Amino acid sequence: MLEVLAQNQVGVPDQASPGPQVPSRRERVSWERMAATPDLTVYLAVQHFTDGEGAAQEHPVGTAAMVLMPHLTYDCHPSAFIEAVVVAYAHRRRGVARSLVQQALDDARAASCRKVQLLSHKRHADDGAHELYRRLGFTAEAEGFRLYL
Repeated sequence: MLEVLAQNQVGVPDQASPGPQVPSRRERVSWERMAATPDLTVYLAVQHFTDGEGAAQEHPVGTAAMVLMPHLTYDCHPSAFIEAVVVAYAHRRRGVARSLVQQALDDARAASCRKVQLLSHKRHADDGAHELYRRLGFTAEAEGFRLYL
């Protein structure tokens, strides 16, 4: 997950890439905390390839995360929250995000969720992300609010 996020922080594909980014201590600690969170699932899409010596390799190209929250409403069924759907620039528009979100939705159904929320920044309204979410069955029915602390 950290590698996919780092790829997209470097810049758009036409910019020179400085190579793989090493996760900071803070990122590693956060990752360890995420891995220890019981109802948090991190999804990772990988590209499989063979290197120059014929060895099988894989390279992360996309990620998403989903957390399940117990609820007293919705007949005590949990709600799911999907966050951080990110695909490396070079792999966009190839079904990676669709596969990641579809797997999360399948897992939410298996967990008896009655509601799944996915927030997407308004800047993604024109890059295909919002259309993808609509095609997967999401509707833009709520007004979201955000406060950065």
